[in-house]
Amino acid sequence: MSIRLQSMEQLRDLHLRMHRLFNDRMRAQGASLAQLKILLAIKRGGSVRSTDICEVLGQAPRTVTEAIDALEREGLALRSPDPSDRRAKRISLTEAGEAVIREVEPHKDAFIAQFFEVLDDEQQSAFLRTLEILNDRLVEMGAPRSLGEPAATGDNSSQQ
Repeated sequence: MSIRLQSMEQLRDLHLRMHRLFNDRMRAQGASLAQLKILLAIKRGGSVRSTDICEVLGQAPRTVTEAIDALEREGLALRSPDPSDRRAKRISLTEAGEAVIREVEPHKDAFIAQFFEVLDDEQQSAFLRTLEILNDRLVEMGAPRSLGEPAATGDNSSQQ
């Protein structure tokens, strides 16, 4: 097996393990990772439309709508009329939604610290630089620079 294929498999495994473990730890604190992503997107945007969340998270409208429905049922988010578009709704956090973010934040920080404590500062810097290089390469190959944008059309795989 080539080192490139091994590297891709390690990246996949790292992503899946990290996602699952982080999700389990966040659930233990009262919010799934999916909920937390949407709550943080709302917090960053203040009062946002569901289409804004779709763009930021790269999620389908139906998925976001169902997630917002659940957040609203749990009292974590609130829909209100958009003053500039009567067909649209604005989504904002309730005090309970803000509290979930505040409660989860120290656990998220602890997870990050625990995850990276096996690397010294030099290794962390090298790892960050490698990730930046690989992310830049994906953009060169046609991936969106911002995760809220669509991917470029066409196949840029011939660019080396």
